[in-house]
Amino acid sequence: MLVQEPNDLRFQVHPQAKFDVRAAVLLVHAGQLLATVNSASGIALVPGGAVKFGETAAEAAAREIHEELKLNVVPQLVGIVESFWQQPERTYQQLIMVHRVTLTDAQKAGLVWQEGLEGEWLPFAKAARVLQPRSLARFLTSGDAIRHLIDRHTE
Repeated sequence: MLVQEPNDLRFQVHPQAKFDVRAAVLLVHAGQLLATVNSASGIALVPGGAVKFGETAAEAAAREIHEELKLNVVPQLVGIVESFWQQPERTYQQLIMVHRVTLTDAQKAGLVWQEGLEGEWLPFAKAARVLQPRSLARFLTSGDAIRHLIDRHTE
């Protein structure tokens, strides 16, 4: 569920269409990705949230990781995903600024989830099957160039 907070770059285009700018963070450690997995659907989501007006995507990524996990990191931008999907009552479009952080053992051990949130470590192969949007899996390993992908959620 998308929550609207003050200054979020989220816009109701019309009653059945919503657009937002999101910072997503891939937290990786030893070939695994930290994600929340919906028990009913099996869909995995990574930490992140709306970029706020006047905030850079990197600032939003760092803020979201601190809010959700009490972790202070400097996320690295690895790509941009234009994500489109449909739900029964609404069409969504997101511009996702994808960041990645490789955690140390100490950082992994020190994670403290925000109340009401819970995550699990998924091996990259499993994450690639359950991540939403799926294209995020293409950013799990290091690359030299920032990539731009389009994900229409057709799988």
